[in-house]
Amino acid sequence: MAATPAEVDPPEVRCAVEARAIAWLAARRTRFDPERAEEAGVLFARKALVELALLVGLRARLDPSPLDPDFGLLLDQVADVAGRASYRELVVRDEGALLLYAGTYAALRLCGREDPEFRRAIEQAVSGRYATCFERIPYRQLDLLHTLELAGVDHTLPTVDAVLPHTLLCADPSAFKLADRDIYAITHTVFYATDFGLRTPNWPNGFDSARAVGLLEALLVLCRRRGNADLVAELVCSLFCLGVRDSAEADRAWTFLVDVQEADGRVDGPDGVVHPKLGEGDVEYQKWATGYHTTIVTALACLLARSPVLTQRPRPTAPLPADTNGLEEALRRSVVWLSEASLTDAADSGLPQAAAAARGARALGRLDLVEPALSALAGHFDAAPDQLWVRHGVEVVAEFARGLDGLGLACDSLERFLTSTAAALREVCVVPADASAGIRCLVDLGVLAADHGAALLASVTHAPPDTDGVAAGLVALRIAQRADQVPHPRAADGASWRPVAERLAAALPAAYRNYQLGEMAALVRALTILGWGEHRLTRDAAAFLLSQQTPTGAVGYPARDGGNDRARAQRAWTQSCVIALAELITPRPLGQMACRRVA
Repeated sequence: MAATPAEVDPPEVRCAVEARAIAWLAARRTRFDPERAEEAGVLFARKALVELALLVGLRARLDPSPLDPDFGLLLDQVADVAGRASYRELVVRDEGALLLYAGTYAALRLCGREDPEFRRAIEQAVSGRYATCFERIPYRQLDLLHTLELAGVDHTLPTVDAVLPHTLLCADPSAFKLADRDIYAITHTVFYATDFGLRTPNWPNGFDSARAVGLLEALLVLCRRRGNADLVAELVCSLFCLGVRDSAEADRAWTFLVDVQEADGRVDGPDGVVHPKLGEGDVEYQKWATGYHTTIVTALACLLARSPVLTQRPRPTAPLPADTNGLEEALRRSVVWLSEASLTDAADSGLPQAAAAARGARALGRLDLVEPALSALAGHFDAAPDQLWVRHGVEVVAEFARGLDGLGLACDSLERFLTSTAAALREVCVVPADASAGIRCLVDLGVLAADHGAALLASVTHAPPDTDGVAAGLVALRIAQRADQVPHPRAADGASWRPVAERLAAALPAAYRNYQLGEMAALVRALTILGWGEHRLTRDAAAFLLSQQTPTGAVGYPARDGGNDRARAQRAWTQSCVIALAELITPRPLGQMACRRVA
């Protein structure tokens, strides 16, 4: 059974996680010896060794007490390998691999095991006019600068301050667009810029630390949902390096890490870390190769959590809510475009478009924007049969009816349908959950008595929808259908509703990659209903939808040449986006408005 955040708060729990992880690494310390590796695994072992060395060096810096026995074994293993000429002289022969060796030397130096010969070899490589100057992406450049700093090796490279503005972290990217390699770039930027929490960087102008923390916490949601313990641990480390210790998202991450640690201390890494041919047939080797890095990073997170030399900094002030002016103007343009489009389509197809436009117009307080479309369609459907309204469903009917009501317009067939529906409801006392939105509409329009409507709504079960094996888009639809079950917005941090919100948020990256604008809009809408309207993931997704708006107000770029296909796609996308954006800018349930009719 999963632990709760409260269960992983005590320091002794994290200390136990760390002790098990270090014991597992110590028991397999010879795996980090390149000399013992098969030919195909030598480079892999060298990389693993420098990562192990960094952990040991950070233990010496972050905790001034004597090394525990298992840490001592790890240090001896690193020193044994580094003491061989067959290892340390490689840095002179292969200058491009400087970091593999300089990091090992730096760790030994931090632990008080200076090696003058190793140092000379590294200085020779640094002065060779290649190892420090070939092209590196920004966070790799920070890695080089940080390693040389720990090694105490002089250089003439640009400073950390000069490199930071070019990093992905300082660009404030959209969380859901980031691939795993991008997230590693962000976490390692934090590590090197902050010297693993031991300094406060000179962040570039415009850097918003609150947004950076929000980005890390949003990525924690995505990585935890994907079960990627490696990135979860790195993100927790990043929050500690920024001095953040009061993070509910980090608490959930700790729960996750405690749950996934195996009994022997190993923490499994993500798929694809090791080529399947490496160590083929050697189960023990593959378990080490796929788990050593995640186990190291988990131990590092525990070390950072308990370090007596790190100071807790005040949590950055939460970023201000997103400016709604730009959002409202974008919504206005889409409402106008969609309203006009509804008049050029067949009336039956135009009705859902006009209803969505009416919803957006109500959110803006500008029903005049859709009056021509609603008036024309009301006249067209004045004698329509009940089957037309049944076919279009509750949401379309409700929004069309509310739009007409707000404009003082009437449609005889719709009024007859609503009246007969209300009459049928007077004969029942229990309704299904999906009927709640329709009942709320009938009450708002004054067709159904408020006391009976309240009694019917009270009969609805307030349980969250099932998400197991259910497509995220369908879950989002069910949330929208049941939006009136409980007060708006929902307390999505509750034990029962939060997993639903996380399930929807975790679906955003796939919707983005596949350019499923309709699904993304549905997810944004449902997340907003669930109380996540100001969450970093929701706002990033909304910003992406806005970026897909064309100058005409339509949403989406179909990348198709056929006129009909383009129009059909843009109408569907714009319809979905208008509804989602209307939800974002509406501070209260849209259904709660002044009624013009009397029950």
